[in-house]
Amino acid sequence: MDLEALVWPDGVVIAFSVLIVQVLTTIHILSTKDEVRSAIAWGAIVWLAPIFGLLFYMLFGISRIRRRAVAARERRGLKPRKGAMQDPDGPRLADIDPSIAQRWRSHDRLSGRVAAMPLTTGNSITPYDGGRAAYDAMVAAINAAERTVALTTYIFQADQAGRKIIAALVRAKDRGVDVKVLVDAVGNMYGLRPVSNLLRRHNIDVATFNPARLSWRLAFFNLRTHRKLLIVDGQTAFAGGMNIRKHHLEDEANGHRVRDMHFGLQGPIVNQMSEAFADDWVFSNQPELDHDVWTPEINTEPGMIAARSIPDGPDEPLQKTAMIMESALASARNRVQILTPYFLPEQALLSALKQAALRGVQVDILLPEKSNLPLFSLTALSGIRQLIEAGCRVLLSPPPFDHSKLMIVDEAWTLFGSSNWDARSLKLNFEFNVECYDKAFGKKMASFVAPRFSGAEPVTLEALKKRPRHHRIAGRLMWLLSPYL
Repeated sequence: MDLEALVWPDGVVIAFSVLIVQVLTTIHILSTKDEVRSAIAWGAIVWLAPIFGLLFYMLFGISRIRRRAVAARERRGLKPRKGAMQDPDGPRLADIDPSIAQRWRSHDRLSGRVAAMPLTTGNSITPYDGGRAAYDAMVAAINAAERTVALTTYIFQADQAGRKIIAALVRAKDRGVDVKVLVDAVGNMYGLRPVSNLLRRHNIDVATFNPARLSWRLAFFNLRTHRKLLIVDGQTAFAGGMNIRKHHLEDEANGHRVRDMHFGLQGPIVNQMSEAFADDWVFSNQPELDHDVWTPEINTEPGMIAARSIPDGPDEPLQKTAMIMESALASARNRVQILTPYFLPEQALLSALKQAALRGVQVDILLPEKSNLPLFSLTALSGIRQLIEAGCRVLLSPPPFDHSKLMIVDEAWTLFGSSNWDARSLKLNFEFNVECYDKAFGKKMASFVAPRFSGAEPVTLEALKKRPRHHRIAGRLMWLLSPYL
């Protein structure tokens, strides 16, 4: 027998190898993807464009981040975030307010199970309009720190705004305060000088979240921490959607560069924020934080607001924030107000918005007229026709670009934090939001944003029809890539 005749040509060997990898990848897709559309889309890419599709799936399709998070939690002796959802320990909303409507009791139960966080009572929350007010309050809190300062953010630039925060952190460190800073590896590179290097020169403990490395683990660069938390002495905290950069400072000549809002918090909710920071710190390969030091007993004056933190990310078994948003929309009876800079919700949220409007709820969605990312404006406008047809009001706020993230339902329930209304925030990023059950706070926030709604221009079906054809076509094409925008 001629053995040489049994040797396959190199091309056949390569093709057979690619086929085997395609089959194995398809098995992985079917085993790990929870959504039919996602599984079909990834399967099509892998089979229709074999080499490109396999590489693309290796980079963007595999959530290795979940395995790292599970391992980090196991090192701390914590249970994995999976299995049957149960009611967390702690008070129920009905215990706090026996007169609360049944729909909010049901929503509270869902939210507690989904977020795996108990409701906290006795919180006080202060909204800050714009960067200058928020940064001044944050610097003042750091200046008053006696034991610990924990800061995590997506973008931290050593510019006009960042230098004041850095100086306050250095002063705290020099006083003997234990300072920990966690900045996202991508956000750390926004400035010409990475702020992590600058802080290390001052002997401040700094970690970068999920750095991208030139190796087979390159896929990690697609999963970012978008959380913005500052916690001082485990007693006073700040959260919201503001990064640390001069863009959020008001320009004396032209007013706001970027509009935004941030929040100061006191009360038991701060303990939940400290726990979220501790999780992220360990996840970033840092030593475990002493719970008694970093999460001490809260001794602030009690407030009136019942609140729950919603830490969310791709390591979680559910899209927590999106599910809680959908439940709040189902609970709405009168009015829903939404502010978001980026609006590309997936079908479940779109359906919840339309159902609320069709029930007679006034649904107002405020988007920037001009985005800092022009592609987002094109893509967002391409998908809002169905909302307007269902009765939702979509309004465009004039410049400056509004980066605020807020949701108010019936002036009784409020959600704020770092999440945008897009797939990147609700599926890929690590986010942190706070939900509040308090009518006084809901009315306060509704009044807080009322000028923004009254000064915005509603989008009409006629206006959508008059958009240039090339804008409409480009918007629909970009919509196909919306999970990665």
